[in-house]
Amino acid sequence: MPSRFAHYLNTNHLPSDEYTLAIRDAIRNGKKVLNDIDQETYEIEQRMEELRQELRSLAERREAQEREVDEYVAILQSQSPIKHVNDDILASVFLSVLDVVNDRNLKLSPKHPAVVISHVCQRWRELALSTKLLWRHLHIEIPAYHPGFPSPGHTWKGKLSKLAKMAEVWISRSYGCPLSVKVHEEPLMCRLADASVPECIDFHKLIEQICSSSPRWKDLDLKISPKWSPKTPTMCLLTILPQDTPALTKVKVDSSFPLKTSQLESPPNQKIFSGSALRSLEIGSLILTHDILRMPVIWSNLKHLVFEGYPATYAGSLYFDALQALALFKECHNLVTCYLAFQKEVTIPTDRAPIALRRLEELSLLPFAFHLPKGFATSLILPSLRTFKCITGPGKCLLRGHQESGLFEFFECFGSTLEDVTFCYTSLTYTALHRSLRLLPNVTSLQLDSPLYRTNIVETGRLITASLDTDTLMLLTPQFNAEGTAITRLPLCPSLEVLRFSGGGGGPSKDALVDFIAARRRVVDNQPTRRLREVQGNSITFSTTDLGQALRNRGVDTTVSSLWGRYRFS
Repeated sequence: MPSRFAHYLNTNHLPSDEYTLAIRDAIRNGKKVLNDIDQETYEIEQRMEELRQELRSLAERREAQEREVDEYVAILQSQSPIKHVNDDILASVFLSVLDVVNDRNLKLSPKHPAVVISHVCQRWRELALSTKLLWRHLHIEIPAYHPGFPSPGHTWKGKLSKLAKMAEVWISRSYGCPLSVKVHEEPLMCRLADASVPECIDFHKLIEQICSSSPRWKDLDLKISPKWSPKTPTMCLLTILPQDTPALTKVKVDSSFPLKTSQLESPPNQKIFSGSALRSLEIGSLILTHDILRMPVIWSNLKHLVFEGYPATYAGSLYFDALQALALFKECHNLVTCYLAFQKEVTIPTDRAPIALRRLEELSLLPFAFHLPKGFATSLILPSLRTFKCITGPGKCLLRGHQESGLFEFFECFGSTLEDVTFCYTSLTYTALHRSLRLLPNVTSLQLDSPLYRTNIVETGRLITASLDTDTLMLLTPQFNAEGTAITRLPLCPSLEVLRFSGGGGGPSKDALVDFIAARRRVVDNQPTRRLREVQGNSITFSTTDLGQALRNRGVDTTVSSLWGRYRFS
């Protein structure tokens, strides 16, 4: 509604006294209306604030209720199978983790499986800390010292200090349990000042922590660095008295580089090897600079022995050979498994009395020139031998026929009892190889190796080195009657289930390999042969995909790994 004073607006006219009074009344009434509006606005804002408070209160109630619901849901979700597993079974699961993780992950560090498990939840932590066996691996890597780095000595000593503290924790948490101890010095260590290592308090403290647990040692794996002084604290581990290691059954000692004669304690001071409980001994190729039989070992107690020879760099004329092996066997008559590396050829006297190793089940030999000497096998009595490996060595090999081959002689003596055999076939003639295979009627796993380069084989006269060609493979393939229901000619190695072959000796054709696998997989009545389970050849020159398809076309189900040329069968 327009104002009755509108005609005075935007003009210079003066209102009369009567209009002036009326205008003043209008102003008073207008202000009163404004006050009323302000009051109503205030009251609405108050109500809005109250509503906002109510909204906030509802939001808080909802949040609290949502948390409560989530907690109830979590209770229901806690019905997962792992929550119902009792502590004994859960502890067994924890322990099984140690058996499947990489060995490097067992070294003392925050990433150790026991530490990771103990940080999952309160229940798991309590269980992990009470499961003593979970902390049984005392694996320590002594860090490298690198001169020239910022504060190298301080950083190195700090790492040793942390290792000493962790070792103390591990030893405490594994209280009463047998310990697996591994101490490896990193190979790239640089030489410290002469007095630095022996006087390093943190280093001594770490070794003292390890030595304090020696009554519980079950096995010791020591790898030392020749860059350090022979008086380094780590060497003290070799001088622990046998009465301080009553449970020690296995010792392994190796080095990153050849040791000098002065760096390893003399045999009488190698007390760690003299314990009566010792059953397994492994000596690396860069450790011993004296006759192995001078070690203070109770040889007749050993069941497992690995000796990789002497470090030729410092040993002078000291080499390990077949004659020394026989002398060692005479002392170790209770061996079950043995690995020896021969470093030179030697002639075996024919008038030697045979040595009986009646418990020996597995023998691995690394002859320097690929050949066992004649007379070695006839010097042994091995009624329990089941696994034999004659692994390719680094020397040049003179090709030999069966009459001159010590390997063939070995198969003549023990081939009928062998079940798992590995040997270098390219050091033999065709006749020697075929005759050797004929002497292995019970072998189930056969690995035929050859050197990477054929130049390692020295052919003499008319002798030609054997190869795993089509003709050789045919001798391993059974022949069937026209209906394919019966075997008419038994193959060599009729019990064969696994065949692996490698190297530069030539390989079979695809058709021959398909025939071999298909025939060995065929099922017939009164089957006189074992069914093939696996074939692996890393010298196959044709496509493994084509071979797999050819096998499937012959009705052979196979799982093919093209990377390694491996074929597995159900």
